[in-house]
Amino acid sequence: MIYIFTYGSLQEEEIQSALYGRNLKGKSDCLLGYALLEQKVFDQYPVIHPSLSKTDIICGMVYEISEKELLITDVYEGDSYKRIEVALQSGKIAWVYTRTLPIN
Repeated sequence: MIYIFTYGSLQEEEIQSALYGRNLKGKSDCLLGYALLEQKVFDQYPVIHPSLSKTDIICGMVYEISEKELLITDVYEGDSYKRIEVALQSGKIAWVYTRTLPIN
């Protein structure tokens, strides 16, 4: 199983439908030890980063997707994000996208 943790546009049904041809069924989950940056990519898209505080938390949704859908998501996220593996509050291991380049 491949899990993806989302905290932004990938939670939108219109985006899911356009990318995967279906709406994903997910569950609420949280990522501990990460925080949202105040700056956003292209002044629109949120970015997370590891936090110095273990009490920081980002809540979002976790979805099960296929290998093919994961590769589609890589293309969608583009060069502004990189995919990393994280442990969620639920204990699930999931992929999440974080910043790779300076924010435009």
